[in-house]
Amino acid sequence: MAGKWQDEGKQDNLDIYFVGASRTANSWYLGLYTAPTSQPAESVVLTGLTEPSGGTYARINLTDANWTRTGNYVQAIQKTFACSGAAWGNVYGWFLCNVASGTAGKLLAVEQFSDGPYNVPDGGSVKVTAKVTQSSG
Repeated sequence: MAGKWQDEGKQDNLDIYFVGASRTANSWYLGLYTAPTSQPAESVVLTGLTEPSGGTYARINLTDANWTRTGNYVQAIQKTFACSGAAWGNVYGWFLCNVASGTAGKLLAVEQFSDGPYNVPDGGSVKVTAKVTQSSG
């Protein structure tokens, strides 16, 4: 499955391509969420997601060079989140945003794991290959 553009991500695209606004970031950040437990609504923002805490969790930086485009989607190279020092519990999906940490940035895309949640113990890991589809809907 592919990540779904959030309202903020759609608005950014329109602003950049049609209004001449600057990109909000030159890097994107890949994160994991432990809540909500279902696919977040398109209107959700970063404050509506809960990330793992402890266990050396941190968002992963994705630069332009990490992405390839095929047809109507882009895909990043696979990234691994390694948990060390504390369990993360159930992880339900991944997201893309424009800030390295915190909730002050924009949430661009989100996707619930189709085969999850993954219960991540201390010493466990989660591998994510972010893919975002541009749809006309």
